Amino acid sequence: MKTNLVFRIIKDTLIISEIKKNVDEDKLNNTNIIDVKDLKFSIDYIIQNKELVSNFLNVVIIKKNIKNVQINNIQYAKILMDIINEWDHIEKLIFKEDIKIPLDIVLKILDNNYIREVECYEMVNYLIERLDVNKNLKVKTRHEIKSESLFIKENFLNSFSDIYYKKSIIISSDFNKNELDDIRNFMGINNRLKKIKIYRFSNELITSLIEEIEKYNKCGIIIEIYEENNDYNMIIKTINYLKKHYRKLFEDNNIQIKIKYSKEYKKNNFIKEINLKLLSAIILFIIALVLSVTLIKYYKEYLDEASINSQLDNITKILDDNQKYISIDNNESDIDIVEPGNIEVETTTKRPSYMESYYTDYQQVFDSLKKINSDTVAWIKIENTKINYPVVQDGTNSYYLEHAYDKKHNTMGWIFMDKRNNPENLDQNTIIYGHNVKSGLMFGTLKYLLNDSWYKVPSNQIITFNTPYKNMKWQIFSVYRREESTEYLKNEFNSKEEFMEFINSIKQRSRYDFGIEIKDTDKILTLSTCYTNTTRTVVHAVLIEDENE
Repeated sequence: MKTNLVFRIIKDTLIISEIKKNVDEDKLNNTNIIDVKDLKFSIDYIIQNKELVSNFLNVVIIKKNIKNVQINNIQYAKILMDIINEWDHIEKLIFKEDIKIPLDIVLKILDNNYIREVECYEMVNYLIERLDVNKNLKVKTRHEIKSESLFIKENFLNSFSDIYYKKSIIISSDFNKNELDDIRNFMGINNRLKKIKIYRFSNELITSLIEEIEKYNKCGIIIEIYEENNDYNMIIKTINYLKKHYRKLFEDNNIQIKIKYSKEYKKNNFIKEINLKLLSAIILFIIALVLSVTLIKYYKEYLDEASINSQLDNITKILDDNQKYISIDNNESDIDIVEPGNIEVETTTKRPSYMESYYTDYQQVFDSLKKINSDTVAWIKIENTKINYPVVQDGTNSYYLEHAYDKKHNTMGWIFMDKRNNPENLDQNTIIYGHNVKSGLMFGTLKYLLNDSWYKVPSNQIITFNTPYKNMKWQIFSVYRREESTEYLKNEFNSKEEFMEFINSIKQRSRYDFGIEIKDTDKILTLSTCYTNTTRTVVHAVLIEDENE
């Protein structure tokens, strides 16, 4: 009697069975006639025409929306897997016989790219793991585990596949050594565990669980310990010890232990819990508020700095447009201005020692700047710092603390002269203010003057301070930091003696001895900026040369 197979469709499942009785050859399907209600093929025909049979059946599978295939006779499974592996609509494979699936069939399943689940009576443990790891394919077994273990029963671990795929377990009673062995075996087999609920707590149990988690390098597990009917103090003590002893495991493998409190505990600790939650909420609100304010502050500073830099670009262009080359002979003669590209012209008068190798026509610079800001009164520059700005003056000493050169509100302000000073004739002490901006803008680099490396370069000690009426050079003679006060901000003196007392006091505060002698008829320049909220960085310089425009 030849072996024949029948393919029947029940709902969304294609069932393949052996035909036990003889079947006339004429009643068997061939490639020309397909009876969807009663598909029959001989084994020989299937072997000789695998591709044709597979394609014919695939048409039926697609048309009938078949998702499952059930093989009732495992002895033909190897042959059938060759055609089943071509069906991309099949998601589940069922082996009906109560027989352990052999290795050769599992290897055929590994060749399949479409099946997501296999149901069978039994499969060797390592083969289940191989299908899971290599193909992400779930295996469900029907072979029941015979055990009197409470742990096995309460978690419905009736088969090996139940153990392997279990995501959550409970432990609700005291366990003896055998029960603990079952838990350890479970931890060794399981591959999906994410939560452990402990209703009956013991040091030995929780420690064993942590040891197994470490042994099998399990990750992302949450252990929930129920406080009711357990010793709360012992739970806390044990958890603290485990977290300390297995700190690396908890951090690297994201292992969490949580306590689930009973209603009675929550009731008894309600006020305390409310206070803690309220305190936590307040702290979080304060943190969020501080972060928001800080972010807004930084964003405002970013916009303000961008605005300042844009204004500086325009001011720099004015400077560049008013720079002219000069020629100097070997006898240190005075300058003769020539436009770029012209030849040098001999000069006849002595050149002042402070002149640069180029000449900036500050008269034209001030004419251009006053069109932008009529408050412009001077220009200040210090070598090897970012200080190179026009100076403004307002009727108050507060306006330019929060307004830029374009007179728009800006937290970085601008460099400005004390309202009491006379910008035309200059007082005996002319005072200039500016913010200590972190980025270095305004007087943000004035702190450089207190560095040894800056002090040791003589050219750094000369300040250029020009007005529309004079070009001037000033020699620094004192730099220091001190507590906020107004005594160094005097601009007029009642006598020469009072002025010299003032000079001697500010020279004594200086971080360096510049060796500069000050006369009672000299004029000085004072620069002042914040160092902290309560201290100031102060620089004093004496007028050493001036040239009328």
